[in-house]
Amino acid sequence: MVDQIVDDDSALDGLAFAYAELAEPDRQALARAVVQDAGDPTQALLAFLAVEESPRLQQRLTGLIDQHGHVDQRAFLEGTEALGAARLSQSLPGLAPESLYIAWNDSKIHSIQIEPRTDLQTEPFPGTVPSAFPGTVAVAEVVETLAPLVWQYIRSGGELPPGVERFAGFFSVA
Repeated sequence: MVDQIVDDDSALDGLAFAYAELAEPDRQALARAVVQDAGDPTQALLAFLAVEESPRLQQRLTGLIDQHGHVDQRAFLEGTEALGAARLSQSLPGLAPESLYIAWNDSKIHSIQIEPRTDLQTEPFPGTVPSAFPGTVAVAEVVETLAPLVWQYIRSGGELPPGVERFAGFFSVA
């Protein structure tokens, strides 16, 4: 039955509305039920994430999407730990591709942006020609470079852009 709901936009909207009206334990239970019952729970979990206001449950839903959903992820890295840039790009079913762009200098982040993408392959970094760029690298390699930089940035009072939680799956421990 859940598979029929996720293929019907109005039914999916109704499910998200019902989810939003539930108490927190019931929202968690509904998310678990969708994961167990749906062949592909991505759309339903994304609908829940769109209406969820609790940061803790937003993280939980993001984790469920990363574990059980179909998310196409790519990572690009240019430079070194001292000076460089990285782009974490992802595409969720039914949504436009987007990327998290992070640039740093002297091992300090100076730019964090979430950007819409037309696809996951074009222009990994501003001003580059796609064919001239060597391509994607392992997500783990990029995260290994970014994690200490992002942690230092947050600890020094840097603010993350709204929506950054959608990229938490890149940093989750497998």
